[in-house]
Amino acid sequence: MDLVWLSACSAMLLFCGVAFVFSTCWGGQVGEFGKNRLARAYGAPVVAALEAFHRDSAAYPRTLAVLVPHYLSAATLAAPQFSVLKYPFEYRADSGTFELIVRYTGPGMNQCRIRAGTRWRCDGLF
Repeated sequence: MDLVWLSACSAMLLFCGVAFVFSTCWGGQVGEFGKNRLARAYGAPVVAALEAFHRDSAAYPRTLAVLVPHYLSAATLAAPQFSVLKYPFEYRADSGTFELIVRYTGPGMNQCRIRAGTRWRCDGLF
């Protein structure tokens, strides 16, 4: 009986260690949902293009369309049709900052947002 309990505990510890390593190595935060990572990955090229535009012109563009074709392709800004990320980017900018929102479904409506100089923040029902 003690041997079975010891085996179960050691197997659980091994599983938790492996799960922690995989979740950390795949770039997400511990406990972060895969759709959050997907939304951030979808928005990352847009954020990089916004920062490049800002370096070149000392301001953020008024619309994302200004980034095409020099900083981004039009396809990068197109929302995928058959995906949880089927919603277009939402973008707002003023003189010194921007906000980019990526919306996705499942379950309910969720969003990841980033502002100039900050990190991604995701919320919703997940």
